[in-house]
Amino acid sequence: MGNPTTSERRYQCLFDRHCREVYAYCRRRTDEATAADAAAETFTVAWRRIDDIPEGEAALGWLYAVARRVLANEYRRTRRSRRLLTRLRRNDPPPDPTPEVVVVHRERDRTLLAAICRLRPEDQEVLRLAWWEELPHAEIATLLGCSPQAVSQRIHRAARRVAREFERLDHGHIVAGTHRQVRGGETT
Repeated sequence: MGNPTTSERRYQCLFDRHCREVYAYCRRRTDEATAADAAAETFTVAWRRIDDIPEGEAALGWLYAVARRVLANEYRRTRRSRRLLTRLRRNDPPPDPTPEVVVVHRERDRTLLAAICRLRPEDQEVLRLAWWEELPHAEIATLLGCSPQAVSQRIHRAARRVAREFERLDHGHIVAGTHRQVRGGETT
């Protein structure tokens, strides 16, 4: 290797003088491995832009500014990766439920259906349109011949009624028309 150029000597001096300070700056803001990578990236930028770096004590401020941008880019990249992983996890099929979970869900579904059947027919219909068919309130309003605000109120009231019926049925263990109540360990 030949004689180092002026730029190479300047970079080497800059690195020797400020590498610990730049690493410490990064380390105070992130974990050890990321700090090491950020400090290395900061000095890579410094090498590419050696002629833009101010002389003297101002050089450290310039390096800190580069390190701050490097860390901000790393933070954004990490956030994007986390969001992507979260979206991918949401697309994973859910794990198969245990037999106990299946039984409990079926029992709760039967109880919910029994509760809905105890409502007036018009309340049943508005809930089915909203919950099963997932129609927007405006479409339900058109079907029922009323305003979207009236539909919102009807859904809200019907949902409250079905919740009360569900509680009655669930606590009394009444399912789908059978009136089996458990009192003190005895079935009546």
